[in-house]
Amino acid sequence: MIERVNEKNLAEYEAFIKRHPKGLFQHSSKWAKVKSAWKWEAVMLKGDDGEIIGSADVLIRSIPVIGYSLMYACRGFVCDENDFDTFDKLFNALLEIGKEYKAYCLKIDPEIVIQNTAYTKHLIDKGFVELNHGCMDFENVQPRFVYCFDYNNMTEDELMLTFKPDYRNRIRKAPKKGVEVKICGKEALDDFVRIMAETGERDGFSTRPKEYFEQILDCMTDDARLYMAYYKGQAIAGTLAIKWGENVMKYQYGASSNAHRNVYPNYALQWAMIKWGMECNCKVYDFGGISGDCQNPDNPHYGLWRFKHGFGGYMK
Repeated sequence: MIERVNEKNLAEYEAFIKRHPKGLFQHSSKWAKVKSAWKWEAVMLKGDDGEIIGSADVLIRSIPVIGYSLMYACRGFVCDENDFDTFDKLFNALLEIGKEYKAYCLKIDPEIVIQNTAYTKHLIDKGFVELNHGCMDFENVQPRFVYCFDYNNMTEDELMLTFKPDYRNRIRKAPKKGVEVKICGKEALDDFVRIMAETGERDGFSTRPKEYFEQILDCMTDDARLYMAYYKGQAIAGTLAIKWGENVMKYQYGASSNAHRNVYPNYALQWAMIKWGMECNCKVYDFGGISGDCQNPDNPHYGLWRFKHGFGGYMK
């Protein structure tokens, strides 16, 4: 049975996506508040026993010029990726919602392992068209490839041993060199946005305004943290992490100054976020996007992969 998510069953929906292995913060009504320029709808599929089997949610944006709407299912549906029967029922429910909003398109970018070609085939069979086929970098809304590692209930010492030796040394050296990592509130956003602009100029990407990060901290509440690295009282790097239940600790945004990179603030920040994931019993640490051509030294994103790869892990 399909149920539309509303105020009465919202808590039940949120609890489900927090415990389901495929549940991510992008599926939450909290994230929908961050994306306040969009409308949000969600549905749940329940079994005969009343338990939720799967869910799907969409952000909906009206396109005034044409009088139709775009529906976007960020990171796909929350169900077993090989349960196509559940997928189809959720998909059909979204099509009905699409009629209400005069949607001309449903965009989906599921977080599925590269090897699961059956999932891609099923999407195509349902009428989806694969955009940017064969793209290797960051052409899509969400990165096509991400880098992760599994916590596997390891202790800090055990986890450290999975890092490259020079990474372990840099994590330990950072505080000895005077780097201090703090969990900060919105009062530190001016520094974070300033450093982010410096990072964007250096690495060639556009950045978000301060108000966007304020919205994340306000809406995600205890599920988001702003970490800042200080050296001699000066903010030199920062990261914004988002956790979701016991599923994923996500490195969502990062910024680093051109100055004082030799005191290893980025390594200290990663270790702080990784430890938060351990405290929350998270199963996966998500470093975010990388290029699919990441091991090619000539690729402009090679350095991004090399940094993340040093912490161990895998691409998916």
